[in-house]
Amino acid sequence: MWKKMFFWIVLILVFNIDSNAQSFSGTWGYQISGKEITLYGDKISNLNYGGHTGTLKVALYATSFPYSGGTINGYKLYEIRLNSLDAGYSYNDISNTGYCSYPPSGYYYLTILLLEYNYSYEIVDYISLNGYEKF
Repeated sequence: MWKKMFFWIVLILVFNIDSNAQSFSGTWGYQISGKEITLYGDKISNLNYGGHTGTLKVALYATSFPYSGGTINGYKLYEIRLNSLDAGYSYNDISNTGYCSYPPSGYYYLTILLLEYNYSYEIVDYISLNGYEKF
């Protein structure tokens, strides 16, 4: 009886663990120079115990209000696409430069998103940058 109960408890706990265990760590930021933007950061880790992620993206968004989770409503300024990441591995020293898509003139809060493809792209981690930026 106890063995069956233990089995079911373990099974429930395993399936209730968030499978989106990808995360940012270290310092992240951006630099805009004219029409070019560089998005950079220290590390993205896959903290899962097995398998691999879907395709990953790192994106910089401008929003009217500070982002604190959930659906983001704003302007995508730039994104980096990364291949899937095996469990226990990391991307280190990420940096990419490209053309910046500017939002309409105004002041915006900036957020760096980590997105994973799972039938559609889902936000799995984010960093809300301090202050706001004038565009």
